[in-house]
Amino acid sequence: MILYLKKFFSKTSFRLRLLILFISLTVFSISMVGIISYYQAKNITLDTIEERLVSETELMGYISENLHFTYISDPEYFMQQLNSNIRTQKERLESDGIDSEYVYIRNGDVTAFPVSEGEIPSIPTSLIAEIEENGDGQVTRSIDGEEYTISFQTMDEVSGTYVVFVRNASFMSPITNMGNIIVLIIIASVLVSVILLIKFIKSLTTPLTDLQATMKEVKKGNFFISSPKTTIPEIMSLHNSYNIMMNYIQQVLQEMKNSTTSLQATGNQLKSSSTLTLQSSEELTNSISIVNDGAKQTANSSENNLRTTVEMKGKIEELINNMNNILHTSKKMNSTANRGEKSIKKLISTFEDYERDVDELTKSVEGVFRQSLYISELVQLIQKVSEQTKLLSLNASIEAARAGDKGKGFAVVANEIGKLAEQSSEAANKITNSIVHMEELTANASDECKQMLVNSKNNLDIATGSKSELNYLMSEIADTITTIVDIQQELHSLESYLPVQKESSEQLVALSQQTLASTEEMLTSNKLQNEQTNSTLNTGMNLIQLSTSLTKIINQFKFESDNNK
Repeated sequence: MILYLKKFFSKTSFRLRLLILFISLTVFSISMVGIISYYQAKNITLDTIEERLVSETELMGYISENLHFTYISDPEYFMQQLNSNIRTQKERLESDGIDSEYVYIRNGDVTAFPVSEGEIPSIPTSLIAEIEENGDGQVTRSIDGEEYTISFQTMDEVSGTYVVFVRNASFMSPITNMGNIIVLIIIASVLVSVILLIKFIKSLTTPLTDLQATMKEVKKGNFFISSPKTTIPEIMSLHNSYNIMMNYIQQVLQEMKNSTTSLQATGNQLKSSSTLTLQSSEELTNSISIVNDGAKQTANSSENNLRTTVEMKGKIEELINNMNNILHTSKKMNSTANRGEKSIKKLISTFEDYERDVDELTKSVEGVFRQSLYISELVQLIQKVSEQTKLLSLNASIEAARAGDKGKGFAVVANEIGKLAEQSSEAANKITNSIVHMEELTANASDECKQMLVNSKNNLDIATGSKSELNYLMSEIADTITTIVDIQQELHSLESYLPVQKESSEQLVALSQQTLASTEEMLTSNKLQNEQTNSTLNTGMNLIQLSTSLTKIINQFKFESDNNK
């Protein structure tokens, strides 16, 4: 909704916005005054009627009490007098525009007084129960589609509750008429206010609309002075400010028009002179470029020769240094090879001693292995003796058992012998296990020793071969040293010829560089002159374009002075 309102107001004019604002405020204000007045009058009337009904009910209670006291011995006459007073009360209320009906309720039964017979609406049972329960009071209920104000009071004289029914429509008709009149007044007030607002806003916005139209003409290029059609001081001041601004803009544009004419003529002159100067500069540039190219070629050739000579000298010096380093390194290699030969001889001797030691160790391990086999045979013999001893101990125990008491001592000895045999058997088993483990270790050690012996022989063979290769290397190093000395002598003789070649190249380079520098200075100066000439030419062209553009822009505007002419 808010977005829709924003979109709507963004497309509406200033006049329509003011109309919507003022009309809305006017309608709201007048409507609120009328509505508040109507509801206040309605509430005051309701309160007044309710208070009067309470008073009338209480008054009838007092009258009933007095009549009952007066005619206590004649109930029928009491009822006649009571009906007469009720009729008087009804007529008095009707004279004030209040339509009322009268009943009394006794034990849930509703009985109408003679003045209201046939006029009582059908009363709901719930309302009857509520009235009997409360006894005294006042309620407002809707019965058969009509609003009733019901005032009731307990009346012992009739052994029930006295009830007065009043239709709200009977006493609210003046208020309803007043509401209709208020609506008509609101409509009339709104119409008059709208008409006055439209005229006021039109008188306020019409001069602004005229000024806006004048500004649109200025946008098209028509500079005309506008005269305001209003007497509002603020708008008059706005028009005067606009006219002053237009006069000033016309003066500025006229001066710009005169200046652009002079500027265009000056630009054409500057363009012609710059074109001639540029042609002369281009011819001079071509000549200098030819000389510069020749100087560059000469300088490049000379620099290349000098660079080649210097590089050759550096390479030869570097080569001599490298040959010296190689010679020094070769001598070191020769001495290192001699030391290596001595070390290899010591290594071969060490391998031979190691081979002998390993051979002896292998024989010792094999001897230990044989001794372990011999011990194993002895242990087996001990196990056999232990088994025989066990059998003898068993037989002795059997014989001792047969001998009875005489063989008890012999039985003890037999048991001890059996235990010793058992212990001997266990010890023999442990020795056997240890010997088996020792045999495994001895066998492994023997295998390792044999492998070490094989490796030692292989290392000895490798060392012997290395000695032969080292002897060959030493002879080759000696030949290389001789060759390096010869090359070094040749390089020293070549180095003595390079200074003369370098001096000639340097003289040629210096001469070519001087020539090149002179031509480059001339070329640079000429380029600067060409750039300045081009800049001047571009400036002239820009001035011409600028003056032409300004002339076109200014010619689009129309002034009052042009119309007068």
